[in-house]
Amino acid sequence: MSWEDYREFELVYRENARLVYRFLVSRGCPPQEAEDLTQDTFVKALLHIHRFKGECRLSVWLCQIAKNTWLTHETRRRREPFPVCQERGAWDSSLWEWLDLVERLEEPYRSVFVAKALEERPYEELSAQYGKSESWARVTYHRAREKLRAMIEEGEK
Repeated sequence: MSWEDYREFELVYRENARLVYRFLVSRGCPPQEAEDLTQDTFVKALLHIHRFKGECRLSVWLCQIAKNTWLTHETRRRREPFPVCQERGAWDSSLWEWLDLVERLEEPYRSVFVAKALEERPYEELSAQYGKSESWARVTYHRAREKLRAMIEEGEK
């Protein structure tokens, strides 16, 4: 993705983030979670923009992603005593700074992190994709998270 593509997407973000946030809150999502889920929605949209066919308004597509993101979040919250991505609470940087950090991860950490954390793909699928064990996928994802955490902490110093 070129820098120009990111700038175009930033415009989409600016034009629609408030709408997505209000959509989530109107559905009963607490405001703080709605802020986080709005950012998650746009990360997912950026990763899957090639799937947008223009059959509906972009804002409708974004709200659908937001709804699915919230439902997944709620399902996980009920199942697990601790959130899957606890470190997100420590990520006070903007969406664009966060995306830059993810982009700076070397392979296969970047693609495994994106597939697991953002696309919510199961470890079994990742192991098949890379021709490795599920244990390899889990360790690689864990190491990617640790690398991101270290990059964030380094930036805070």
